[in-house]
Amino acid sequence: MNPMILCYNIQPEKLGRMRVLCLRLGIRVRVAQPEEFAFPIGVLAGAMDAPKSLEPAEPFDDEMLVMAHFQPGMLDAFLEGFRQSRIPTVALKAMLTQTNAAWPAHRLHQAISEEHAQMQALRKKK
Repeated sequence: MNPMILCYNIQPEKLGRMRVLCLRLGIRVRVAQPEEFAFPIGVLAGAMDAPKSLEPAEPFDDEMLVMAHFQPGMLDAFLEGFRQSRIPTVALKAMLTQTNAAWPAHRLHQAISEEHAQMQALRKKK
């Protein structure tokens, strides 16, 4: 499978800059539309077939990226390119896994939001 990034709620200007970076790195950009938030992440990433029934979509406004089918070293190159291109950060990022592939976007959003909050709390303690 070809490397891709699923983008949730990314602002147009930032998305345009990300597209340029991804084109250089050979990463396809897939923008998830709000009506697709109910689909499992793996379906949108092309890793699995759509289920017969879907959970109701729970919208969210936070930006979120899901990296799928990345080759070794590609994540580091992507993150470094993000920094070098001075693209504003996206706090919620995840890799597609066998576990989260079956999750709808709101479930992944909830999980990585909690992880992000925990990491922020640890940083404040230091």
